[in-house]
Amino acid sequence: MKGVALCLALVCGFGMKAQEYLHQVFVLNEGWSDWQTGEVLIPPTLGVYDPGLQVYSVVQEIEGVGFISDAIISDGALFVAADNQLLKFDIDTFELLASTEVIGVRQLAVQNGMIYVTRGEVDDFGMNLPLNSYLQWFEIENLMWMGELTTEDGPSYATEGISWLNGNLFIGINNAFDWGNEVGLIGEWNPTTNTYIEFDLGENGKNPYHMFATNEQLVTVNNRDYGSISLSSLDPSNGQVQTYPVNDAASGCLAAAMDGTTLKFQLSGEDAVRVASLSDLENSSSWLTNAPEYYGVAIDPVSGHWYGSVTDYTTFGLVEIRNEEGEVVGSFDCGVSPGVICMDVRNVSEITTIQELMSPMAPNAYFNVSGQSVLNEINACGMIIDASGNKIIRLGLE
Repeated sequence: MKGVALCLALVCGFGMKAQEYLHQVFVLNEGWSDWQTGEVLIPPTLGVYDPGLQVYSVVQEIEGVGFISDAIISDGALFVAADNQLLKFDIDTFELLASTEVIGVRQLAVQNGMIYVTRGEVDDFGMNLPLNSYLQWFEIENLMWMGELTTEDGPSYATEGISWLNGNLFIGINNAFDWGNEVGLIGEWNPTTNTYIEFDLGENGKNPYHMFATNEQLVTVNNRDYGSISLSSLDPSNGQVQTYPVNDAASGCLAAAMDGTTLKFQLSGEDAVRVASLSDLENSSSWLTNAPEYYGVAIDPVSGHWYGSVTDYTTFGLVEIRNEEGEVVGSFDCGVSPGVICMDVRNVSEITTIQELMSPMAPNAYFNVSGQSVLNEINACGMIIDASGNKIIRLGLE
């Protein structure tokens, strides 16, 4: 009977939506350190939120790290840009699989078995640290260094955003660590012909921080001089650049996310989240009012839910979950300074043979290596993927 119940749960999910679902959410917490003494008071951690169980757990403590700038998932692994280190974790066991030193690692992108990284850093005195290369790439399996664009044949300044579009790699160039000398460029590298060109975002487009690729265009959120922001779009097919200053902006932008048709962003210190259509970046409106100040955000591509982290950087961290209308539909406590949120989206076809492995996120339930709930000795249980791609864990399923 238990076996039948589990099968029914899975068939129900398959029949309703045999595509993608949000399996889990990774949260990278930077912790808290005394910058004067270097003492780590609260260590950085890797946490995981299971949307089916609605349970958050810390699965790894990250040593020797004071800052985390990006994380992406590819080939069954989570890659993390963490304070001059590139780290690789297994997304099912959370084991650290590989690591390598990358001075100034900022953002990550994966293509054809390689992981590409942008770079920018300050020295021990807080001043800009010149590097010989602001774009490097590593073999995805063991993180072995494989190549780079030097300042002679690639970007000449510190880089941030990175995206693939139509087989070419685009790099946001901002020189953001050389205070007062920020630039606004997007570099395009063709790996087939090994050619590199740049596009100027204009005087109002300096200091691109966030960059997104969608609908055959690149979109950037530019922090300018940190006293205002602008939005830019680039059509690589014709080289057309459009940059629009954001009205009434009196600070830079820390949190931004894109859902495919709109860009949602928040100015630092502002209690609202704005939204702009990708087809009309010149005009933005309010999506949220009376919102907390978010540190990191991500949008679940399956449900469209907004995950926004909130912290005081010393004592607490939590993540709000909001639907597309901005209504709070959930939340969970996490670590201090949760700056990076990464969505682990999977396909139901990836669910494999059940193996009885205890999950660290639910000590009274059993799960397989793909996170599929299996039967325990007390109650029948199973995992359902509903019509919206939501993962639901059932205990005592009838």
